[in-house]
Amino acid sequence: MKKRVLVTSILSWPLGGVETHLWNLSKLLVEHGAEVTVAARFAHPEIPLLRDSQELPVHVVSTPFIQVSKLAWRRLSTGWARLVWPLQLQERFDVMFTIDVTGFVDFLAQFVKPGGYILANRFGLPDSPRGLHPLAKRRLHGFIAESSYQAERFRQVFGLSVPVAAIPYLTNAQDDAPRRRARAIDELQVVYLGRVDEHKGTYRLLDIWRRLDIHPARLDIHGGGECEQAKSRVRAMGLAEQIGVHGPFTGAQLPRILKAADLLVLPSYAEGLPLVLMEAMAYGVPFVATDVGAVHTLAEDNPDVLVVPLDNEALIKGVRDMAHAIRCGKIDGQRLQSYHQQRYSYESVSRRWLAALLEPESFWSRAAEGEPVAVAGRL
Repeated sequence: MKKRVLVTSILSWPLGGVETHLWNLSKLLVEHGAEVTVAARFAHPEIPLLRDSQELPVHVVSTPFIQVSKLAWRRLSTGWARLVWPLQLQERFDVMFTIDVTGFVDFLAQFVKPGGYILANRFGLPDSPRGLHPLAKRRLHGFIAESSYQAERFRQVFGLSVPVAAIPYLTNAQDDAPRRRARAIDELQVVYLGRVDEHKGTYRLLDIWRRLDIHPARLDIHGGGECEQAKSRVRAMGLAEQIGVHGPFTGAQLPRILKAADLLVLPSYAEGLPLVLMEAMAYGVPFVATDVGAVHTLAEDNPDVLVVPLDNEALIKGVRDMAHAIRCGKIDGQRLQSYHQQRYSYESVSRRWLAALLEPESFWSRAAEGEPVAVAGRL
């Protein structure tokens, strides 16, 4: 019989890491015979998982409310879900996978079969024990983090007694990316991929651009968010000929963007295990990123990337050093792709997700017995 999987999350950003992962995860589960229902109290109307749900196909249950920042809207959305969803979710699920770790999990648990599994995930790092609601915590049978480093932090901060697995999110990069070819570089093509805002360090990158001393070079910014503000900043700085702000991009556009790139820079103030960095490695593009979240784990035994302290001077020096290494031929794109393939290949990561959600009895019993369940043997 087909496994019935309930996926629930707050889906507030069209092209965020969580939203990308849940699209790819739902697609993967459906391809392997599962019936998937996505339930979201708050959902941006342009999220592909909701907008294009018939392509997968998945069943979508949501509410009319998309404002997640106002308490009144949150209460209305929760009230709507409690009233209407029992009429829409009449069949019971074998597995519930939730990135919403509020007390609402206790309500959703009624839709899971007796003997079913409730599995939680949270991106980033835990801020405090209050990040996992006690009503949610008591319902869990397992917890999934993006990396072993995060798994240990979640275990400690949340006081988890259930098994914890380390499985990265599913990216838009498949294992058939073309092999990176060495090329002569005159003008260095630098890219930024992700949400355009202060939190992600977009403006920080603009502010230090002149000080990088890596020219000739060009910066192309791809991502949704505060694009018009970023364009205005670029014009005010007189850098319109050196910096382009291109707006949102799709997974289908990713290969073209990364094929043209020589270097990716991600100067975030906070992260988990960023999808764009794993995608860059899959295409053989080196990166310079700030040491936040679990980013440092991507530089372990990896000479073709650079992770620097969360400091402007360190970031400037890191980009300069990487630009010099690229131009001198010290960075090996194919070696970087091999590193990605060995540790974060789509095949390896997807196999773990399928086991955790579609074979939960064996997967989580092994985890409970202490068997390593991290990807590629990384504990």
